[in-house]
Amino acid sequence: MTHPEMNELYELYVLGALEPELASEIESHLVDQCEYCGERLQEAAIVTAAMSGMAEQLEPPKHLRERVLASMRPRKQAKSWMYAVGGLAAACVLLLAYALWSMNTSRSLREQIAALTQERNQLRSAVEVLSRPDTRMVQFGNQNAARGRVFVSQNGGVVFAGSQLPQIASDRTFQLWLIPTSGAPRSAGIFRANADGGFVNVVPGPLDLTGIHAVAVSVEPSQGSPAPTTTPILVVSIG
Repeated sequence: MTHPEMNELYELYVLGALEPELASEIESHLVDQCEYCGERLQEAAIVTAAMSGMAEQLEPPKHLRERVLASMRPRKQAKSWMYAVGGLAAACVLLLAYALWSMNTSRSLREQIAALTQERNQLRSAVEVLSRPDTRMVQFGNQNAARGRVFVSQNGGVVFAGSQLPQIASDRTFQLWLIPTSGAPRSAGIFRANADGGFVNVVPGPLDLTGIHAVAVSVEPSQGSPAPTTTPILVVSIG
């Protein structure tokens, strides 16, 4: 299936309303890291999130109000009155549930869009660093510990990526430090690992890397620290 043929399917895919055969077409493009489909899905997510707030506020018709009030008036038949109240209560519960579902869905989509945008920007920055002619790479770790690579460029910055970092509390974060030959460590940003311990942290340049002989990682409060407050869990020599 070509991209023009798929243009009207992305919103349905985001909503989960697309037929399995058509959904598999989009997923096959995503598996191949199709940039076009990735961008269209992000746009579709934004559209569907916005739609939840576009419902027009309508004044209920008079006859509906009269019917509701009538259902609340005492009647000779107690069972009919109970049925009316029960039906009204059930309708209120359904309306409340729908409102909560709409709010949660919209919030979830906004959070996913923000996370995807951040990840995309970070990956673009990483590619820029890796493509520079002055970039050098240092590999660290082993199979049973945190491992990965540090890419360093005087003009591009630093890319710190790898896997198997330990799990930490939700109110803590990892902080990357540039360690000079002499003097205090310099913060290079905070980051978190995913559920499998994978991580990517990009420090855009240009950076003054003169005299920097290592990078280190420590566990800090969620907003980071001006200086390390714990013993580094990882030190990688780049000198």
